Amino acid sequence: MEFVKLVGPFAIFFIMYSLGLKLNFVNFYELLKSPKNLICGLICQLIFLPIIGLLIVSFYPMPNELKIGILLLLLLPSATMSNYATRLVDGNISLSITLTTICSLLCIFTIPIGMKVLFELVMHQPIQNFDIKSVSIKIFIIITIPTILGIITNRYFNYFKERIVLTFDKISMLLFLLIISIAVYQERMNLGGYFEYVGVVAPIILFFVLLVSLIFTKFFVDGIDNQRSVTVECLLQNGAMGFIITAQVFSEISYATPIALYALLQYFVLAFYIANIKIVK
Repeated sequence: MEFVKLVGPFAIFFIMYSLGLKLNFVNFYELLKSPKNLICGLICQLIFLPIIGLLIVSFYPMPNELKIGILLLLLLPSATMSNYATRLVDGNISLSITLTTICSLLCIFTIPIGMKVLFELVMHQPIQNFDIKSVSIKIFIIITIPTILGIITNRYFNYFKERIVLTFDKISMLLFLLIISIAVYQERMNLGGYFEYVGVVAPIILFFVLLVSLIFTKFFVDGIDNQRSVTVECLLQNGAMGFIITAQVFSEISYATPIALYALLQYFVLAFYIANIKIVK
């Protein structure tokens, strides 16, 4: 995890800056005029996903470090790739970008507080060596600040933003893959015993995330394009962010094992979801 600990903060700073470049305040204001779909998307992402994680770690026996990893996974905001996936399913891209950005800005509170509260609900004891203030400061520096800088760049330096945003997005995706690939390769000898748990749990998580988001959006989100946007946002979690937060807080790869496998499997489920939509059309 030394590579992720040293290089990861710079990589996630860049990735989150790239995310902030996409937020258009005009589209944001339009969503606020009729906020129902935005609120429903936030409920699904910020409330239902952590509840899924809480239920899974409560009933499925596994080591504590994996429970922490699963709780962290489902507290993460969606990946920047969700914005492209939304385009592929003909979803509302403005809603997708706004949900990703808001959840990323809120994670300074949702991740440290959520992990502490959810873990104590399950284990009836605090997470060892977990300091909410320290974690919040680290998240603020490597996630909140670059996202805000990206938003400012988009607002006041639009010409510059138009020239770099596509390039930055491609680099962000490569950094995401690089972080996960190198971390897993370097720690491959330490992962063996955990995959017997994660190999079962990760597909279960994906199944329930997809099922809950499909049912919830069908009944509470207006418009098929908005329903697809919220579903994609819930399905794709920011694995790079999870890896880097894990490296900064816990320093052991075992905590990130669920995140690593989920980050890979989520794209197979996404491909299935996209293919199903194309067939129905």
